[in-house]
Amino acid sequence: MKIAILSLILILTTGLVFGQHSNHKNHENMSGSPDTEAVKEVLISYKNALESLDVSGTQKLFAENAAIFENGKYEGTYQDYLDHHIEPELGHFKEFTFSDYNVTIRMEGDIAVAYETYNYKIVTAGDESRTIERQGVATSVLKKINDNWKIIQNHGSSRAIQ
Repeated sequence: MKIAILSLILILTTGLVFGQHSNHKNHENMSGSPDTEAVKEVLISYKNALESLDVSGTQKLFAENAAIFENGKYEGTYQDYLDHHIEPELGHFKEFTFSDYNVTIRMEGDIAVAYETYNYKIVTAGDESRTIERQGVATSVLKKINDNWKIIQNHGSSRAIQ
């Protein structure tokens, strides 16, 4: 169960957005640009789904063949990850909250790269409830597909809060 919970935690970073910065010039990466706002909306929608412990419908946020990685391991497509990790594990959580969110979004035409840092807390359900607090980091790559931003790759990792 502990490894399963940690594996879920690593993908969860995708939806953590509360600010943005960019150092790349001549691209639509200014706060408030339509594409940057659309990328933020995808990430926020995923974060909100995780915090509500209900990820139904989140497939629309990911490209069909999106690649998911965590701690140096390929986990498969988002649908694989959803079926084998997220949905089963959320049923064991009583609470899932994020704090200290920071994200940098760099726009490269129809590609967006988001680098996220955050802390999270999970409280497990049941008689032997426990609290897990971790510090995480993730990189998400999104692509504009048919005028919609979709996550095409995500790699996350976490460690104990120092």
